[in-house]
Parts: sequence; C-alpha cells; structure tokens
Amino acid sequence: MRTFLAVRPPAEALDHLSGLRTSWPAAPERWHVTLAFLGEVAEPSRLVEPLVAVCARHRPLSLRLAGSGAFGRGGPVWVGVEGDRAGLTALAEDLGEACRRQGVDVERRPYRPHLTVGRRGHPDPRLLADYAGPWWTADEVELVASRLRPTVRHDVLHRVPLTGLSRTSGP
Repeated sequence: MRTFLAVRPPAEALDHLSGLRTSWPAAPERWHVTLAFLGEVAEPSRLVEPLVAVCARHRPLSLRLAGSGAFGRGGPVWVGVEGDRAGLTALAEDLGEACRRQGVDVERRPYRPHLTVGRRGHPDPRLLADYAGPWWTADEVELVASRLRPTVRHDVLHRVPLTGLSRTSGP
C-alpha cells in the first residue's frame, strides 16, 4: 500500500487558499503538508506504535501557508509553510527515522515543507507569491494511504496527536 505521513491544515486554512481560484489542478480535499513519503508499505498498522512514540515527544505546531514556488521548471506548484518550521522539520526527521527502524525505505533528502496545489506549472506560482493564509495549529499526524486508480484518493489510516510539551531528540 502506497503511504505517507502528513499534517493537514484545518478547513478554514484550506478554504482561505482554495477561495482564491474557482478551480485547482490538485483537489483541495487532498491538500496536505507531507512529512515523509513512505512508498509501498505492506502492513502500515505496524508503524502506529512507533509513530505514537515520536508524536508524544513533539508539541503542536503553529503554522500558516504562505508564499509559493515550483520544483523545477514546469514541476509541481506549491504553497510554502511559515511558522514553526524548525519544529515541523524535526518532526519530519524523527518520523522518518522511526519508520526506517521499522524497515521502511524513507527518502533522505532535505525536508522542504510545502503544500502541492498544482502540476506542470499550473497555476502560475507567481500568482501566489504574496499569499499569506491564516495561522493554524498542527496538532496531529496522519498516516495516509494513497490510491492512484481509478482516481487519486487519500484515505487516512490513522491519526496520532502531537502530545509533547516540547521537542526532545532521540528514539
């Protein structure tokens, strides 16, 4: 099963952004901020316990969607994330490491928090360059199954609350 870990902005934040256009190449109901792409995981339920342990060490994060760009010429168009980026990055790194310890081959490239809103240069990222959405609190991590056929669908398999008082490193 193709899976990833994410935080999902609340409806108010997604509505604020989606209200800027009448249509989007990427459906707003699937918008999320990826923490780690896990790829094919045969038994995602085995990851829940390690995810709970990591989330118990991380506090909720104050974030907002702001700015935009694209990955390469004609690549995915994204809206950036502002706020506690250090906390978000630490969470992503700790979750990735916990999944690696479970035998999942998590990508090791540097984490760049963003929300993908389009593909192949649409919408033009310059149109969203000055965007600044409302502040929101990321207070849980979602383990999500991504199904690509017959249409793209994201199913939340498990939600794990961020319950730490502050971030602490380590397993």
